[in-house]
Amino acid sequence: MTHELVGTLVGRWYVTIFGAVFLVLAVRDLGRRRTAVYSAIALAVGALAENGSVHFGVPYTRYAFDERLRGEELFVGDVPLMVSLSYTFMAYFAFGTARLVVSGPYWTRGEMPVLEYLTGVMLAVWALWIVDPVSRLGVHFYLGDLFRYDGPGFWFGLPLASQFGFAATSAILIGTLTLLARGEPERGAERLRDHPRLPAVGAYVSQVLFMAVTAFVVARLNEDPEVTRQADTLAGATIVIGFPASLLTALHWRSLTIQRSRGAEPPNP
Repeated sequence: MTHELVGTLVGRWYVTIFGAVFLVLAVRDLGRRRTAVYSAIALAVGALAENGSVHFGVPYTRYAFDERLRGEELFVGDVPLMVSLSYTFMAYFAFGTARLVVSGPYWTRGEMPVLEYLTGVMLAVWALWIVDPVSRLGVHFYLGDLFRYDGPGFWFGLPLASQFGFAATSAILIGTLTLLARGEPERGAERLRDHPRLPAVGAYVSQVLFMAVTAFVVARLNEDPEVTRQADTLAGATIVIGFPASLLTALHWRSLTIQRSRGAEPPNP
């Protein structure tokens, strides 16, 4: 058990780091009790969804994890524990980012809660569009040969049906966070750097860039032309998707800034 625990916490150090960041931000944001409730729900959703896909192909279509990982790290059923643990921070980072993107730099809540929710689901799925395909190249870097899908996929081996599964689990987790944070008061922020959601945005961007940079490095060091092509394309996809998203966010925030300058001051903290 000790060997497997070390393999999970140290061998999957990147999950441990992002998980620790999540705990710090979530406890400060939601408090210990709600963080514990959300973490338990996210872990359960992750374990059920992953094992359901491994055995029944639902909700992500059928795939399998490398059996050689058994004995090297902790498992929940037929899925490495670190995979289920990642559900906690990936959804939370998307949730926090969505609230800042929609509300803008001067408010902590937007005027359309539904838009905050849908943006959170979209951001959670978008992160997976980078994380999962890069993870499939794990045999070429420190991640190792983690998992394989049974059938062909439209996005670097990810089946189309799996995207609906990702959206469904993201909707559940973002919905859980929305429910737990339903009593959050609307507060004002004088500057972007003072916004309480800014650390979550930094964590969200960091996890995506972490995988994108990994893909870029794999493309530079690998001699297999097919692997190089896939890794380069994935690194580029981060820019292709991220740049227009950032530009649209900047335009939205600019409109909120103009509105504020015309007298619509944020509420007092």
